[in-house]
Amino acid sequence: MSFLNQKKLNKIWYKGRNVPITYKALSGIFSSLSELRKKMYGFGVLKTKKIKCPVVVVGNISVGGVGKTPMVIWIVNKLQAQGVKVGVVSRGYGGKREHEPLLVIPQTSSKASGDEALLIAKHTNAPVFVGKNRVKAAKKLLLDYRVDIIIADDGLQHYALDRDIEIVLIDAKFGLGNEKMLPAGPLREKKSRLNNVDMVIYKGKMQDADYFEYEPLMVYALGDTKNQKSIESFRNQHINALAGIAHPDSFFNMLSNNGLAVVKNPLNDHEVLTEEHFQFENDDPIFITEKDAVKCLGMKLDNVWVVVLKLVVKKQTEEKLMKLLMGAINK
Repeated sequence: MSFLNQKKLNKIWYKGRNVPITYKALSGIFSSLSELRKKMYGFGVLKTKKIKCPVVVVGNISVGGVGKTPMVIWIVNKLQAQGVKVGVVSRGYGGKREHEPLLVIPQTSSKASGDEALLIAKHTNAPVFVGKNRVKAAKKLLLDYRVDIIIADDGLQHYALDRDIEIVLIDAKFGLGNEKMLPAGPLREKKSRLNNVDMVIYKGKMQDADYFEYEPLMVYALGDTKNQKSIESFRNQHINALAGIAHPDSFFNMLSNNGLAVVKNPLNDHEVLTEEHFQFENDDPIFITEKDAVKCLGMKLDNVWVVVLKLVVKKQTEEKLMKLLMGAINK
């Protein structure tokens, strides 16, 4: 899907633009097929496989980024601090692999693992397996590492993998848009699906709800994590900000809110990066996301800085979430 097409869809989904008749028709078909598929799992026509340890799915019912991977990383690190052995499974979106499931380590190429799984491997000490068949990935993970709990990055609609806990993330700014099913709206499942999950957490401050926020922690030079600087040290310079994520404006606005003069360069979500993406008609610093940084392995680029974000979870949300997770482990 091109960036221009995504902009067109965003106007329909989030800004009240009229839904084309063809989209409405396709939405009806998609909704019917989605409900039929769920019923087939419910009646046992399609099989759900149980893993011999608790499985937690962190997902969403809408398309687009809602911070699933950063939340998975946060959860893994919190559980590990409690002495829990944690493993992660992911589809490995965008990766091309000869063999599945694939164990992802920090040195794995993002071309094989996909960017999200590699980011998790880099930020945790947890074993991470990717594969289109999450059941096989989870079984291989448990067989090789004997973990206490498995966290599934995305996969709320992957009903073949049984789960003990479902956590749904929603963007506080965009919500569920016009609340219509694809392609008339951004929903993969009907809004009523939220009634059956264990916890709903918003990305962004949300009154009387569970939420988390992002804060920029610092930046480091691409290819040299020891070369670190504060965000504040760039306040008197123009910044070329580049982002290949679902809602790039969220990244740009966060930098602007921290006093940076940002020149926006939005890309498609999961876009493959080349050195040509970093060629600008000036020598200003280039800021990128960590998600994009893992796709730049081996590139020789100067003055490119990776923004490290800190996940700040509402205190009551953290307490509620950790109680839910530890309850599943100790069951």
